[in-house]
Amino acid sequence: MPEELVKKLKKHCPDILVFMLLVAYFVFLMGYFQPAISTPDAQGYFAQARLIATEGKTWLEPESSVQYIGPHWLHAGGNRYFTTFPPGLPAILAVPYKAFGPTAALLVNPLLACLSLLGLFLLCRLWLGGAWALLATALMAFNQVANEHALIGDAHTAVAFFLIWALYFLTRWAKTNSPWWILGAGLFFGIIPAIRYVDALFCLAFVAFVLLHFQNSQSFWRSFIAGMVGVAIPVGVLAIHNQVAFGAFWRTGYALSGEQSAIGWQYFVNNWFSYLQQLMSEGCGLLFGLGLIGTAVLCALPDTRKTGILFALLIVPVTVAYMSYYWRPDPQSMRFLMPTFAVYTVAGVWLLQLLARNSRSVAWAGASVLLLITALTGLPPSVRALERLESHNAVLAYVTGEIQKQVSSGSVLITNEAISQQLDFIGQWRLVETSILNPGRARPSLVANGSSQGVRGRTEEGLKKYGNLNRQEIFAAFSEDVWRWVGDERRVYFIAAKEEIDYYQSQLSQHDKLVRIAEIGVPTVQLSATAGPRLPVRSPALPQSTPIYDAIFDFRLNGVPLVIVEWIRD
Repeated sequence: MPEELVKKLKKHCPDILVFMLLVAYFVFLMGYFQPAISTPDAQGYFAQARLIATEGKTWLEPESSVQYIGPHWLHAGGNRYFTTFPPGLPAILAVPYKAFGPTAALLVNPLLACLSLLGLFLLCRLWLGGAWALLATALMAFNQVANEHALIGDAHTAVAFFLIWALYFLTRWAKTNSPWWILGAGLFFGIIPAIRYVDALFCLAFVAFVLLHFQNSQSFWRSFIAGMVGVAIPVGVLAIHNQVAFGAFWRTGYALSGEQSAIGWQYFVNNWFSYLQQLMSEGCGLLFGLGLIGTAVLCALPDTRKTGILFALLIVPVTVAYMSYYWRPDPQSMRFLMPTFAVYTVAGVWLLQLLARNSRSVAWAGASVLLLITALTGLPPSVRALERLESHNAVLAYVTGEIQKQVSSGSVLITNEAISQQLDFIGQWRLVETSILNPGRARPSLVANGSSQGVRGRTEEGLKKYGNLNRQEIFAAFSEDVWRWVGDERRVYFIAAKEEIDYYQSQLSQHDKLVRIAEIGVPTVQLSATAGPRLPVRSPALPQSTPIYDAIFDFRLNGVPLVIVEWIRD
């Protein structure tokens, strides 16, 4: 083989390997992909995306007091309901939804996850070279939190994508002083608060890094203006949206729930140690310590101090903010800090490269051990989490397909929460809030400060109307509202287990009857008594022989089929 060809292959070997890694990673994610959503946060984002794609608006205007409203939709005055989530990610999802349909929108997050790895590789290659960049990319590919949230349907993957690419653009600017690179960096940093409000704290690091490069020169001011314009474009659009939606450009969706007041010192005191434990285990693992040390060393060395300050400002403010949040740490808390994992990874791999200057063999041996441990501790929990997510989404995708075969578009459907939130994203039917019929199952408010903002998932009209009725009065009023909403040409269907159908039948008047249409099979999924931390815990009141079935909201996967019946009124 010619020597010149060998040199080219050696030079481009990391590029070839990272391409193979990205392909393998995407294939890995697609192995668990199912065209459905099964989490409450996903409903808030994807249903909003449907509204943007089909109606050009970010709010819901219920047509009936019994209409289904997802758990994150809250009353904003008049007949408008907004989610607590900003419209940035839904606006992105709306583009493929409009062009290719709901399934295309579901592919956005896994694509962003893959492109995040590509951005991380390019970022690290600027600093560290191809081989070390390949190591950093491989380490992130095994992160269990990032892998799970690539398919879970929330906004953290999108934030990580925009942060990583913003850092790449910012690094290119620092090397070239080109206003175009900093314009891109500012634009991507500015998009982040339009996706998650709290993550606007990342913008502080961007502004500080630019100011650290201050020079009283025309080129600096040109770059500074370009960067600020980049930030101002998406932030300005978000401010206009908030003005229209909530009456003030600084007011967010959290104002509807009171969650903006749910950050305090006492929460930080209670939560900080648990967060640190999680960061060192299922969060970043060994990279957490390496990343912190690497960031400290970057800050200490004069040549890298600006970058060290950038990394510190990316990590510390957002971590302290979420530690100070009222929500107690749980197995999913690391999703809040997932975008910072790339920063720990870059800083940690930079530290290994620094050590390699004195002992290359020892540093590469340490890197190999780090990669092996990360793979062994990250891949198995990734697989477990994705398998469970796949099983939930597969059931909902199958149920949706069967409903599409049996129930015409525009019909009114009465079914449970898990199926309703999935069908609300699809948008073909009118959905009814079934918790009205069972007040004990009504969703509680998630407001942290104890104030009453109403029960999520209910219209204001429905809350006032059904709040003081007994069970019999509720069903009578419910029936009238459903049929008033149906109109002359539409039809009404119940989709539930036979036991629930029998209950509905017993409540009907002499003018009503239920006609069986079809049956949908449901799998039996039992959870072991030693379920992991992400699975429900067995109640001590239950004997060990009592089976525990998996569930999606109130939809138990116990093998009992769903029955589709048409509600006919004479």
